[in-house]
Amino acid sequence: MNKQGLVYCIQPDQYDIFDERISKPICIKQLDKGVETGSMVFQELDEVNFTKNPLTYFPPNNVGLLLSISKRHLKDAKDLFKKHIDPHLVNHSFVDAATNKKEFLKEKSKVVADYIETIQICIVFGYTALEAFSNLSITDTYQYKVNVKSKGIVELYDKKAIERWVSLGDKLSKILPDIYETKKIETTKFWSYFTKLEKYRHDIIHQKTIERTDFYKTYFNKDIFEICASAETVLKFFYEAHSDKQRTNPLWPWLINKDKEFPLTTDFKSENFEVIGNLFEGKTSNKNNDRKRTTNR
Repeated sequence: MNKQGLVYCIQPDQYDIFDERISKPICIKQLDKGVETGSMVFQELDEVNFTKNPLTYFPPNNVGLLLSISKRHLKDAKDLFKKHIDPHLVNHSFVDAATNKKEFLKEKSKVVADYIETIQICIVFGYTALEAFSNLSITDTYQYKVNVKSKGIVELYDKKAIERWVSLGDKLSKILPDIYETKKIETTKFWSYFTKLEKYRHDIIHQKTIERTDFYKTYFNKDIFEICASAETVLKFFYEAHSDKQRTNPLWPWLINKDKEFPLTTDFKSENFEVIGNLFEGKTSNKNNDRKRTTNR
């Protein structure tokens, strides 16, 4: 596949994480009989081809971008709750209000709407981050077997069938533990928070006839922030198991890293790379081939 990128630096310890939403670079090392003879940190580039003025940028990590939206709105929701909603800190009695009672109720209503909106964004994007992560984790050759006892048959799902027909809960509890070689995720404390996250997400996306807006009231329960944070917790669960085995790949976003860990490959072949320019002069070659195309620093 033809990719363009920048030789950002030589060694991983020289790399600065300038934005946690951006995709991880790949550290490419050249070995000769087990001895490192060369190294470069390759940061992928992408473009929006505006006429005569293309926009070049380092592409974001899709999971990281979705998780960032969720985390940002979780912080906003916590701030709103603490400043305007927490019943231990804020008096909500319109009877006690020193201002106009109607105006008091109107302001309270605006705060509640802001809070619900923020919580819902957090829920939907957190859940979507997990969905994206699960689907990207499944390789093209992976197969999922399901014993259907009532029919006496075994159903076999390929990647496309898994993405379409298997629930996110089953992907996280039955498929990803196999892929990442983890313990049972259902035995963790946070799994109950995820199951509520899934339910709340479905309540938002698949709304039916509801008696007024009662399902919004769950957003005021004590565990709502743990539920919203469960998307990141689930990602960390799989990341830590993967990282402990000395493995990492470009799928993982910086947002869940404890340390600066890089995807690493030692499969360096000079014929797979072509220098097409530098940051000072721009591109100097427009050849089209299947090699990774590299821009020097």
